[in-house]
Formats: sequence, C-alpha cells, structure tokens
Amino acid sequence: MKQQRKVIHVELKEPYEGKRHYYFGSITAIYELLPTEAVGVSKESLWNVLKNGEHKGRKAIIRYGTLHTKQSNRGIRKEKEV
Repeated sequence: MKQQRKVIHVELKEPYEGKRHYYFGSITAIYELLPTEAVGVSKESLWNVLKNGEHKGRKAIIRYGTLHTKQSNRGIRKEKEV
C-alpha cells in the first residue's frame, strides 16, 4: 500500500534568505521558519483560505498537495522463530 503525506509548497514572489521555494508538513511549520511579512498572510487566515487547496497572495503562492511515497520494509524488524 502506498503512503500519502500532506505537503505545503510556499512559493515566494521575493526571495527570503536567497530562496523562493519552501516545503512544509504543516501550516504551523511555515511560521517557525518564515516571518508573516515574507508570507503575506497570517497563520490564522491561512487556516481558513488553504482549505480550497491554494492561496494566491501578493507576496506568495501557497499550495496544499499530497506527497506519494512507496512503502518499504526498511526499519521493520522480523520476529525470530523460537
């Protein structure tokens, strides 16, 4: 079975610390790295507008998507038979 994880892509129109593209696992994580002034929308407002999947603002385009990964057995230990 394939694993699915949510991902939030933030594309800034003006670079912040030399980068324009950022990827996050939650809305809260965005504001731990980027200031509200760089994003152009507050965390509380983003909770409401991102439900549609995308927010286009004056300073950034923020998209909500799904990251598809292949399930692996790495890290899963098999029980030894006695």
